[in-house]
Amino acid sequence: MNSLRLDGKVAIVTGGGGGIGREIVRILAQRGATCLIADLVDRKALVSELELTGLSVESAVLDVTRSEDVNSYARAMKQRLGCISILVNCAGGGERIGFLETSDKGWFADINSNLTGTFFMMRAVLPAMLEQNDGAIVNVSSISGIIGGLPSKGNEGRSGPAYAASKGGIIALTKWAAREFGKHGIRVNAIAPGPVPAGADMSGYDYGVEDYPIPRFGTPQDMAEAVAYLASPAAAYITGECIKIAGGVGM
Repeated sequence: MNSLRLDGKVAIVTGGGGGIGREIVRILAQRGATCLIADLVDRKALVSELELTGLSVESAVLDVTRSEDVNSYARAMKQRLGCISILVNCAGGGERIGFLETSDKGWFADINSNLTGTFFMMRAVLPAMLEQNDGAIVNVSSISGIIGGLPSKGNEGRSGPAYAASKGGIIALTKWAAREFGKHGIRVNAIAPGPVPAGADMSGYDYGVEDYPIPRFGTPQDMAEAVAYLASPAAAYITGECIKIAGGVGM
């Protein structure tokens, strides 16, 4: 038996239409999971693209910062599909802005989309996982949540303080839940990506990747492979960890 396979698993991927998120969806589905994309935008085009290759994928519009909507969605998926095996929290975003320039609105936007949304999704799916006595949660944090953001040699490119705080909070939340639910067969881990273009406009941002131990940008596939591993039976004895996937930065 291939311990990296995910046959029979149902995986929810928030932010599954973004650069990293869509690669996570692709790899989880390729390994046998039924993937549910939960995103602010209906990702019908992505679903059609992946279905043409024989993969099991569907999409729903969901704002992870709205707890009632998140709870309703999780209940509906559990009722219709019978289980929720994997949750990947990839939804979120952030401003590239200085500390003193960060507004109240900007602060709460980043905290809510990254940290609060992750909490709402975890709280919503955990009852199903507890009932099953099985589950894997992988949260997408950031190297910014560990070292406070990557400096840019070019234009202002460092992620803002709200983003760093929210991503650091995700790591703490991951560890808290791992301690609480490990005895129930539920593993909770995180990844901390370094700089990944992932479709974003990186012009003017010189992160000095040529000086990294692995001298290149990360790719969405780099991130997705780590997520798929942590979600798989191959990582059955791993919980409460945050794996830095940043080319050696922050070691």
